[in-house]
Amino acid sequence: MAYSASLKWSVLSWLTLLRLGATARGVLPFLLGGVIAWSQGFAINWAVLVISTVAVTAVMLMTFLVNEYYDYEGDLLNKEFHKLSGGSRVLPMGLIPRRYSLIAAYVCLLIAGILGLVLQFVFKTGPFTIPLGILALIIGFFYTAPPFKWAYRGWGEVAIWFSCGWLANMTGYYLQTGQFSMVTTLMSFPGATSVFLVILMNEIPDINADRRVGKKNLAVRLGKQKALILFAVLLVLSFVNILIIVPFGVPVMSAFLSVVLIPIIVLNLLALKKQNINDPKVQEGLSLRTMLFDHLITIIYTIAFLAIGMGSTAITLGQLGWIILVFIIIFSLEGVGVFSSKMVLEQ
Repeated sequence: MAYSASLKWSVLSWLTLLRLGATARGVLPFLLGGVIAWSQGFAINWAVLVISTVAVTAVMLMTFLVNEYYDYEGDLLNKEFHKLSGGSRVLPMGLIPRRYSLIAAYVCLLIAGILGLVLQFVFKTGPFTIPLGILALIIGFFYTAPPFKWAYRGWGEVAIWFSCGWLANMTGYYLQTGQFSMVTTLMSFPGATSVFLVILMNEIPDINADRRVGKKNLAVRLGKQKALILFAVLLVLSFVNILIIVPFGVPVMSAFLSVVLIPIIVLNLLALKKQNINDPKVQEGLSLRTMLFDHLITIIYTIAFLAIGMGSTAITLGQLGWIILVFIIIFSLEGVGVFSSKMVLEQ
């Protein structure tokens, strides 16, 4: 019985450390790139889609694990975090030895590298397959790892904006088509900005701890009040961005569907005006709504491009069902991540 309980908490601790829910921020935009290719009449190579999705997931997991390892000192000092900030808390709590996080990161890096080679040389996905993969690995690994330490030198948010935006969307598109796309580039901007907002909002509770360990991210550089002003401005601009790119080949439906974002924008702006913005519960609510905002943008574009694709001869209802199922599975990881984190933190 004791072994069973120990195994249970070990599994929950690893699920929390891996931060499975957050993988959606990179995997979903990547899948959206494939949906855009499909909507344009390109036949989906399902083997490539599955293998590359696993590779992207491995890159995301590697990034989180390296981040947990190198943010350890700051996480130890951090006493102002809420459920969505301050890392997974697994390493500072001593639930998993710190070095295991880095070992697991190298395993994920190896998996991603091998799968990238398979895509390039077995499936012939194009000459930019390996360069795009290497770029993703460099950004992810050195987000917190030396010598670059993007997050510690004021480049972390930009790195995330680029990698979870254009890079993820375009890689998903490129692996299916062997070419680049202006439409994919344009529609990557709103989602990139929404991910940027998620990171910025989650940095705010950690400002004091990050400042003490020399982590000069955007929230630390600006300070809480200016960071919140930037958050509000970009929140509105990301919505405007959805509208202004429609004349350039992005589905008109995306503009109509974007009305679902307005209540979230209003609620976040109202929350920013309250005097209790330092309350962890208020900050957590802002973070949750911003995550929802980010996911909804991906859903909006997925629905819009699927609707266009339904008129293509390359699309069948069966294939459509598989695409929807994959998205549901990725979204469900959010639930797994939240559940495991809640269980571990409560214990």
